[in-house]
Amino acid sequence: MSDNSRQVPKVLLLHGWGGSYDKVWRATGFITRLEAAGMEPIAVDLPGHGRSRHSSDPADYADLAKSVVLDLPETGAMYGIGYSLGGKLLLEIERRSPGRFSRLVLAGVGGNVFAPEKLGDVVASALEQGVTQDTPAGIKALVEYAISAGNDPLSVAACLRRSPNPVLSSQAISSVDCETLLVCGDRDSIALPLEPLAEVLPRCQVELVPGVDHLHLPESDVFQRAALTFLAA
Repeated sequence: MSDNSRQVPKVLLLHGWGGSYDKVWRATGFITRLEAAGMEPIAVDLPGHGRSRHSSDPADYADLAKSVVLDLPETGAMYGIGYSLGGKLLLEIERRSPGRFSRLVLAGVGGNVFAPEKLGDVVASALEQGVTQDTPAGIKALVEYAISAGNDPLSVAACLRRSPNPVLSSQAISSVDCETLLVCGDRDSIALPLEPLAEVLPRCQVELVPGVDHLHLPESDVFQRAALTFLAA
């Protein structure tokens, strides 16, 4: 007799700035693997991204964590997987509502959780005005990444120009008491070093993915397997 009372674990997946649920999680094959492992993904696009509400007014992105929570189903504790800005938002949501997540996978985040997005104004200007032959290669790559995800350039630019949020401190993060896995590529110049974050999370594991930079972490087989193994533990 089958056990119909067993609940399927729900997993909230939050992409980073410039991405989308479809580009970061579905196109990389991660959703297929998650479902094959018996888990139910919760699809959410960050404000101004993908299929979410769009606005070219930075004031409409004044509290990203609150906007994400409004899109969540009424449910008990769930798992969370957040990449880059999505990881910061998971920490902020759990800080505000302890116990919302039973396990967190934070990808591409480390010491950068305590600092504003680098190059935000420069990238926003390139999105608003278009890239030129003089646009630095790194800026051009970020603009192309955001557009390739199907995002509206003015909306993701406005998200960059928002008042700083979430603003996380060591003291605030130390209250996040759920099991947490930090996964980062060893070539990630944005997230590294991991120690400033890992040392303040009470129950934290760390995994470095060899040969992977920030933008290519979600598609990494090593990352995907590590995340699934951690959630299934």
